[in-house]
Amino acid sequence: MGALFSQPIHAQQIEPKYISISEGLSSPRVNDILQDSYGLIWIATANGIQKYDGYRFETFKNSPGKSTSLQNNLAWTLEEDADHNIWVGTELGVSRYNRQKNEFTNYTFSDNFNISPGAPDGRTFNIVMDSQKRLWATTLNLQLLQYEPATDEWIFAKYEVPDADRIQYGFAIGFAEDLKGGLWLGSSVYGLMHRAKADEAFKQVPPDQLGGFNFRDNNFITALFADAANTLWITTRNGVYKYNIETGTLKSIKEYNEAQLEPVNHMNCILPDPQGNIWIANNFRGILKFDGVSDRFEEISIEGKARMRGRGWNITLTHFMIDRSGIFWFGSVEFGLLKYDPVSKPFTFYAHDDTNSHSISTNGVYGMLASAAKPGIVYVGTQGEGFNIFDPKKQTFERVTFSAVDDLFGGSVRAMAEDSDGTLWLGTWGDGLIKLDKNYKEVKRYKNESKTTNTISNNQVRVIKPDKQGKLWIGTNNGLNIFNPQTGDFQRVISKSTKSYSKALLIEIEKLIDTNETIGIIDQVIDFQNRSKAVEIKAAGKYLVMSVGEGTIASMADFGWIENSAKDTIWRYGDFEDSHYAGGAEKNRMFIEQITLQPGSYTLRYQSDDSHAFGKWNEAAPEQTSLYGIVLIKPVDQNQVQFFETLITQKEQAVILSGNNISDIEVGEKYVWVSTFNNGLNRIDPAANTVSYFGFDLKNENSVSSNGILDIYEDRRGMIWLATNEGINKFDPNTEKFTRYTEVDGLPTNLTQSILGDDKDELWIGTQNGLSQMVPNEALGKATFINYNSTDGLGGDAFLSLAAARAADGRFYFGGGHGLTTFGSITANNLPPYIIISNLLISNKSVLDIKENSPLKGNLLDAQSINLSFDQNNLSFEFAALHYANPQKNQYAHMLKGYDKDWIYDNRNFAAYTNLDPGNYELLIRASNAYGIWNEKGESLSITISPPWWRTWWAYGAYFSMFASGIFSTDRFMRRRI
Repeated sequence: MGALFSQPIHAQQIEPKYISISEGLSSPRVNDILQDSYGLIWIATANGIQKYDGYRFETFKNSPGKSTSLQNNLAWTLEEDADHNIWVGTELGVSRYNRQKNEFTNYTFSDNFNISPGAPDGRTFNIVMDSQKRLWATTLNLQLLQYEPATDEWIFAKYEVPDADRIQYGFAIGFAEDLKGGLWLGSSVYGLMHRAKADEAFKQVPPDQLGGFNFRDNNFITALFADAANTLWITTRNGVYKYNIETGTLKSIKEYNEAQLEPVNHMNCILPDPQGNIWIANNFRGILKFDGVSDRFEEISIEGKARMRGRGWNITLTHFMIDRSGIFWFGSVEFGLLKYDPVSKPFTFYAHDDTNSHSISTNGVYGMLASAAKPGIVYVGTQGEGFNIFDPKKQTFERVTFSAVDDLFGGSVRAMAEDSDGTLWLGTWGDGLIKLDKNYKEVKRYKNESKTTNTISNNQVRVIKPDKQGKLWIGTNNGLNIFNPQTGDFQRVISKSTKSYSKALLIEIEKLIDTNETIGIIDQVIDFQNRSKAVEIKAAGKYLVMSVGEGTIASMADFGWIENSAKDTIWRYGDFEDSHYAGGAEKNRMFIEQITLQPGSYTLRYQSDDSHAFGKWNEAAPEQTSLYGIVLIKPVDQNQVQFFETLITQKEQAVILSGNNISDIEVGEKYVWVSTFNNGLNRIDPAANTVSYFGFDLKNENSVSSNGILDIYEDRRGMIWLATNEGINKFDPNTEKFTRYTEVDGLPTNLTQSILGDDKDELWIGTQNGLSQMVPNEALGKATFINYNSTDGLGGDAFLSLAAARAADGRFYFGGGHGLTTFGSITANNLPPYIIISNLLISNKSVLDIKENSPLKGNLLDAQSINLSFDQNNLSFEFAALHYANPQKNQYAHMLKGYDKDWIYDNRNFAAYTNLDPGNYELLIRASNAYGIWNEKGESLSITISPPWWRTWWAYGAYFSMFASGIFSTDRFMRRRI
């Protein structure tokens, strides 16, 4: 026997998900796990067996007095045969489950062997089907049994040993087949046994080939496995060994001295993973993972579980299985089923820690910038704590604050930009724009000054974006600014809400008001008024009307109008977009227009609500407070008419934004895109000095889905993506059409906040309900949304607009009130799911429950077609995507060909159709795994609904014959009358 290899390599920890009683498991003790040929998971427990599709469990138990139920509820092992029957090893023998009949055939070993009825001597630990489709069973006291199909019975396996006929009774668990078709058995009587492929009986491996090692008594064999190199792996009650089949030599890998007589130390399982590593589930001694088929191993720890002094781990593993998608399933004695996805969790979450001065300074993440001047560094703006310098390599946050004078949140950084030399520009939420040098020392602060327009328009800065000319585009809570760092000059870009009449026009109107040219005036209007003033027009001509009042985009609160003698309104205050800014609060609006009036009697009217009026302003008052109302003026002469016409219609500048509350800016190759909270999207062409508006249009599905736009992202193809409070939108600048994506398409919520793209044309979307990954699929002609929330390790579900960045190394950062979430590339499980049609209900009754006259002639899982009568036309279908990484995130689509015009992507694994007409149909199912990998081929079921007998071809033939006969008889009758 070789030397003991006792030095494991570094330990790995797994974080499994537990599935137990609360999730539907029938017992916390799981003895075996099997994935059948359809992809379903079967579980042997101490309280029956269960079938699991990732969503629900179907339980099979013993029903006293029912011979076709499970033989005994204490189930130990499971195996599927070539006919898709499930074999169950129980406390009393073996049960065989027939899927089509939905019943069991039971083989009670006390009936055929010399053991006591009801005693556990017939306990069957392991059932194995070999490569020749023979079934073998290892038992507690009958050693190895073989199933004989010809007689439908279990018999003793053949041994070629002294006194074989006399000594058939004993303990056996381990059983395996090697690459050459040889069979291996661990017997408590004979130790290691072998049956060559050409032999008829098992023979004891000569003890001298084992170095005299004893695989009996208290160290009997518990599991066997032949690897890709045809080496036989052996676990016993107290050790791990490898047997070289070719050389006949045994090597000890690890031996245990503690708890050698512990009752559950016989529970072992050996299997390879998809990468060729060997894993051993080693009862309470934990998990061993071997590096390939070498002798190097690591001891795998389980998160939340610990070693107990003198015994091992505080969890006892029984059996494990690796399903077709690479998911590990471990059974345990105490904690039910453990599911481990080796695809690593991608998300890392950072939150404030009072005990760690290098943790993030606060959980309120307010803004983000990935540094280009200092690669790898990420600047994190916070709410009330300045900003943090995050070093991903050191995993540390360095805190930088500034003196907050007027900041409403005491030092909040909402926006950041960077010069090539490392100079930082901070957009604060109350202290304007701050310039820092590369050592993070304040250089200068730029704040709003009401007396000049050459300052920033508002001290609450939300976004800063540099352009190619070195200027900074700055979006604030009250306007867009273009800042030249070289000169320190700010150019304010006016909006429809801040456009104002020229000072010259207002001065001239004020002059006229004080003259006898004023025809009528209602001024200094206070709260809650409905005032009127009669005026008489003696000469036809152009008149100047001016009204100042309160209004918003939603409605006008205080406004004036003019009525003629018939009480018809001939002029009224225009819409908000047609009004001009009157100074003070944004809601102070002004409207000036020249109108033509004929001689006659007119009435000036003015109405105000119960707030914000002359002498009682609840916000900043307009500049012309005394003119709060309406005035009608007669210009002096034609020159003055022309003068006013020119001043009224002139624009202060060509670019006027749709709104003043700037939510984001994207500086693209040709255009600058500016979004607003309530006024849609603006496309600015700096070269042409023009702007185009794109807003929501209820009558146009190709318009943006909402005027509330929170983030803009331009992808590498030039498509513009918008995060709105009504989903995300893709805007094609060439066609000027919007494509909308909402909850109906798979988003977790329509309240989207931020968008970032990767190098694969996939998008990451921060929402108010987690993160969403948008994966385009050209084959399906649609996008798949993969949604992640706090249960996936995000730390929180509500993300904040603009608090998102992608670093040069491709790593993503998203923030919100809960802290900072970061991740690199997502390692997806690229295996598509198996799909099954698990149930067909006719008028809400399952075909699986219809015993007599069932339209189902075989196993539903194998059915390709089904014939139904005309009155069996109310159909419901249940189906499942058998991919267990995260079944709740599997997605579905279905179509009933012959009824549906297109695929229905509703992500439900259920479909119902009522009152189907007779005819031919085909149910088609598609599904994806949790990573958006679709089984595009899908699953199908052809359905024929026969017409009633009176609508069959022979019935129509009979109708025709009767009709023809009637015509013939009538003709003969008429002929006779003639």
